[in-house]
Amino acid sequence: MEEKKELSFEEQLAELNEIVKKVESGALPLDETLKLYENGKRIIKCLNDTLDEASKKIEVVDE
Repeated sequence: MEEKKELSFEEQLAELNEIVKKVESGALPLDETLKLYENGKRIIKCLNDTLDEASKKIEVVDE
């Protein structure tokens, strides 16, 4: 099985923006919309984790 390359923060954000555009268009079937929603939630969690890590690093530097 091929490993998926981990995307950068910026790449994840761009992917999330594409998901939002597709879902907001209203042109997708419900099952595809739900899959995109689930993927979007996963991306949001990854983005939040990355921001939390960055925030902790900043706190350490500021001490």
